[in-house]
Amino acid sequence: MPPKPGALVITEEEEEIIRQRIIEQTATLRPGQPYPLKRLVGAFFDLVATLDAEEDAEEAKEAFYTELDTYEFNMGRYSSVVAAQRLQQLGYDDEEEALRAKTAELLSKSASIRTKLAESARERAFREARDETVAACREQPPRADSEATNAELERAIADARAHIESLDADVAERKAKYALLLTALDQIEDGRAAA
Repeated sequence: MPPKPGALVITEEEEEIIRQRIIEQTATLRPGQPYPLKRLVGAFFDLVATLDAEEDAEEAKEAFYTELDTYEFNMGRYSSVVAAQRLQQLGYDDEEEALRAKTAELLSKSASIRTKLAESARERAFREARDETVAACREQPPRADSEATNAELERAIADARAHIESLDADVAERKAKYALLLTALDQIEDGRAAA
């Protein structure tokens, strides 16, 4: 019968891997067996009972020494694991301190880079304004042409002033002639009126 859709299907290889992991996990303490310290205490009480009964205690001594050696070996193994973990923790602490220092250094560099970026933005704005000014100046005629044009305009102004002065002199002369003419007319009319 085919498996139902969504049902968990375990292959033989996966089943073997699961079985092996279960064996590895339960190998340290098999079901029904006492803990190492309980076995050591049990061997010690067996030794004491044998000594109290004044029987041959060689077998009990051997069993106690074996349990004691096993317990000591396990404790040595556990203490070496704990020591290794402590060393590893110290290494982690050193790495964490190094990371903090590196982080502080990177934050300092970041602040420095931000400052330089702001300065470069100001400098870029200055350069752009300068370039715009230079471009505007390039659109203007050269100084020599401007000075020549100014000199020409000053000559034209001077000529215009001279012409205006000559016209003013002509107008003043004509005013004087006109005033003289009016005076002569007034005298002629006064002479007719008297005659």
